[in-house]
Amino acid sequence: MKSFTKNAAALAVVTAISLPGLAFAEAEIFGKAHLSFGTTSEDDGVTDVSSTAVASHASRVGIKGSVDTDADTSVIYRFVWQIDMADEGKSSNDHIKSREQYVGLKGGWGQVRIGRDDSPYKKAGKKNVEHLSDTYADYNNIIDKGQDTRNDNSLGYWNKVGPGKLGIQYSAGDDDPSAENAGQSYSFAYDMKMGSIGFAVAYQTIEKSATNDETGTKLVFGYKLGSTKLGLIGETVEDDGTLDDTNMLFSVKHNFDKKNAIKFVYGTKDQGNTDDATMTALAYDHKMGKKVSVYALLSDGADNGMNDASKLAGDSSAIALGVIAKF
Repeated sequence: MKSFTKNAAALAVVTAISLPGLAFAEAEIFGKAHLSFGTTSEDDGVTDVSSTAVASHASRVGIKGSVDTDADTSVIYRFVWQIDMADEGKSSNDHIKSREQYVGLKGGWGQVRIGRDDSPYKKAGKKNVEHLSDTYADYNNIIDKGQDTRNDNSLGYWNKVGPGKLGIQYSAGDDDPSAENAGQSYSFAYDMKMGSIGFAVAYQTIEKSATNDETGTKLVFGYKLGSTKLGLIGETVEDDGTLDDTNMLFSVKHNFDKKNAIKFVYGTKDQGNTDDATMTALAYDHKMGKKVSVYALLSDGADNGMNDASKLAGDSSAIALGVIAKF
């Protein structure tokens, strides 16, 4: 323990001396603890099993901030780690995962970010439609995640244009010279909001192999009618080497008051040669404060719905009580 303390102190001193601008700049520590308790079940056509589950849903901790420069530009930084708070205690078992981690420049002309960052395609329209993100009813639990990416070796540009935000990103893929940037990708999105209407359009292409590029096109629409929010995602994913996907997600969120809301989600994935995978979910959400909420969720998948990020199989379902605390 003493050795660790000495090493940590030495590292802090070296950092302060070598990077004085960063060492004394204001930085914000933030995070989210998201845990649920309930039951999950799956029927893969051979066996029908269920179990009690305590799950951590993309719980995370991070640090972010900015450093002023002599020019009309500031240096921005963001480093986030995802932590499994429920099980898998060893780091080698995915206890800790890297999320977005980048450094950039920000000015009146927009932002440039370099490092690991969410693609514009991934972020497009999420706030309008994905009211059950990071739960068992997350959009990623039904679709193949090939296009919904957080990219390594990325360089991105973001700026407010008209009523919306423009995002453009290039990811170099494998940056080993002998690999010739295998897996590189290009991503574009424009995300806007005008009054009660939200709209986003996004396009992304990823080099899956030397002879196979996968492209995604996504349209997102959101509409607020009084205390009710309606959302719709339509997405096509075309792969030169396999069957194409057509994905759809419809969502409704109704606020009874400032603290209580009901949420409904229905999603489908059509791969052409099999029955459409479907996911249906209903949730009740109660805010206990500005940064704390609890919820009850029932989510059901059929024909490999809830099969991707949820790590379930076949016809699967989940009943869960959850708590989300942000700091």
